[in-house]
Amino acid sequence: MVNKNFDHTNFFNFEKQHDLFNSKIGKLFFWDVIRFDIYYKLLFDSVDENNNKPKSLRSKVYILKSIYSFFVFILFKKCDHLFFTTSRNKNKQAKYFDQNLEDILCELPNNSYLFESFEKDKAKLLHKNTLFNPIYLFRKVFKVFFGTYNFSNLIDTIKLEYNECNLNNQDVNNLISNFKIDYNYYSIVFKLKKPKIIFVTQNGIQKGLFAAAKRYNIPTVEVQHGIIDEGHLAYNFSREIEYREGQLILPTYFFSFSSFWTKDLFFPVKEIVSLGNNYFYNQTEEKKKSKDDVDGLLVASSGVFGENLKNLTLELAQRTSEVPLYFKLHPSQFCDKEYYINAFEKFNNVSVYTNEKSIGDLLQISKAILVIQSTALYEAYHVKKTGIIYKKQTYKRNKHVFDLPNIFLANNADEVIVALGNRFVEQEKYRDLFFKKFDLNLFNEFVKKIVN
Repeated sequence: MVNKNFDHTNFFNFEKQHDLFNSKIGKLFFWDVIRFDIYYKLLFDSVDENNNKPKSLRSKVYILKSIYSFFVFILFKKCDHLFFTTSRNKNKQAKYFDQNLEDILCELPNNSYLFESFEKDKAKLLHKNTLFNPIYLFRKVFKVFFGTYNFSNLIDTIKLEYNECNLNNQDVNNLISNFKIDYNYYSIVFKLKKPKIIFVTQNGIQKGLFAAAKRYNIPTVEVQHGIIDEGHLAYNFSREIEYREGQLILPTYFFSFSSFWTKDLFFPVKEIVSLGNNYFYNQTEEKKKSKDDVDGLLVASSGVFGENLKNLTLELAQRTSEVPLYFKLHPSQFCDKEYYINAFEKFNNVSVYTNEKSIGDLLQISKAILVIQSTALYEAYHVKKTGIIYKKQTYKRNKHVFDLPNIFLANNADEVIVALGNRFVEQEKYRDLFFKKFDLNLFNEFVKKIVN
């Protein structure tokens, strides 16, 4: 459930008022290590509304593969470029790849190695030089060697401002110890392998990785993976605070899909490069469609929005039996597929998808998309599909597109049905607003500048 009272500007003022970026343990300024997780706890009263659903477990085979591939890499492999990938999409050959890093991987194939964080079956991955990152094992094994600290004063300060926060001392200690383990783990990897550049596409909070790379003067590049807006506090900081050296732990550079995403943010990395992304840019509507499947509605879900979107989809299924409804699960929900199939089992017009089809595939057979908050909204707009935003939870994070043509806000099923009656009206000035073509020349210039 979302916390309707949370506002990021108030959070910035809270950080400044209590001088939180000066919080230290020894030499470590730790507020930036923990602030995103605390912000997330404040933003959502409950991260998962379906704790009774089954969760996937790591197999012993995966654990052994993780250990084996790590030590083979450390002992025998040369590495010029190191990638931290999240391979969530399939290509036409049913191979998983990272849609955000693929453009760069194609340009730096030699002596490049990938640490994968999503797909666990190496045979299914597009790139053969992919390793299983055993970082979670190091966290489990070495956590016992780190002492605990008393953060009661900090927690009291937070709860005085945000009395609904369920943060406790163990939560903060876990975040701190995970950071320290990550920092030491990656310090070993980077010292031994000495990569020229490290590329990351995850979620902006790999603080231990960024800190370890900085220790050895290795430039890190984070590549945009999804929505970035002023309310995403991994990518936005207060302009009213004078930050000291070491208080912010950030990548060296950031590659964005287009200049749209970062123009209003304060994200003080060394340079933000509007590089583009061919996966998103090249999505088209050219696929032949039958008369029966052109008017579907794509519902783009994710873990924290799943229940609200499920309930709205059930209403729509009852009211619009002639409209195909494509309920697309976020990768974090893949293990919950049966839960959603069972929820919609009475309705023949609802189909549930994990990665059998991509967002792009489903947009080709849809006339509109329904979201609360999702990168898929922007993908849909790029390929000229009507966007419908359900006014629940964090929907206001999309406010930077509220005034665009072809975007509609809906309070209920009735208003969604009305919005479905609108056809996309194209305007040239909004073309490629969110995703520009991958700029190969700019990328080559960047690499040449960094390496030299």
